[in-house]
Amino acid sequence: MTPDEKAPPGVDPTIPSVARMYDYYLGGKDNFAADREAAEKVIAISVEVGNDVRVAARRNREFLGRAVRMLAESGIRQFVDVGAGLPTQENVHEVVLRAAPDARVVYVDNDPIVLVHARALLAGAGPVPPGVAPVEEWRPGPGLEPDFTTPSYLGVVGRVP
Repeated sequence: MTPDEKAPPGVDPTIPSVARMYDYYLGGKDNFAADREAAEKVIAISVEVGNDVRVAARRNREFLGRAVRMLAESGIRQFVDVGAGLPTQENVHEVVLRAAPDARVVYVDNDPIVLVHARALLAGAGPVPPGVAPVEEWRPGPGLEPDFTTPSYLGVVGRVP
């Protein structure tokens, strides 16, 4: 995000967010100067020790994409992504809905900054909008009721801090 872009209400763009730093590692645009500055410090250290955090983030994202695409192609139609972080490049709903337009995706995270950004970014995200809720507040609602009599994906994929 450029300095003239406004942060969603409730987000302080001067405080780095791990979720927005991850977006930066992936080459995303949903981050602020404070995130980029902090991320560049992490990148410098990671490169110095021989394990570039940007490569690790891309590999993590590639794995997530392959995993949820395979599950969707195998008939899974419910996806609950726990600890989802900020929706970024090739996120679960994008990959899943390309493979299975009738699937449902719910994002759950307990980071209030992630939730504010995610709600703004996911507004109108396709024919089956994913839900976003803090872990302590998530309750099934219209279109979000899990049906555990059918195969489901409950995903917890670690991210690079």
